[in-house]
Amino acid sequence: MRKKRNKITNKLPTEFRSDLPVIEFTGNRKVVVEGSTGVLHYCDKAVRINTRMAVLAFEGRGLSIKCISPTCVIIEGFIINLEFIN
Repeated sequence: MRKKRNKITNKLPTEFRSDLPVIEFTGNRKVVVEGSTGVLHYCDKAVRINTRMAVLAFEGRGLSIKCISPTCVIIEGFIINLEFIN
């Protein structure tokens, strides 16, 4: 039964796969990351968020975490760079 479920999951569009993070930018001032598994590092110049796929490393100025839940993080500030770290 497990293999059948994986075959179905792999055929779904990537937006519906639960193992992939969903990253939504509003310009370069706000980002919503759904699918986070925790905040690894946080300061006003850098935020690192763990996901099942990779670590997301945001760099910028005046960064702040506006909202955090077990699966979602909202970051605001002047976002300059996003790096995916395996």
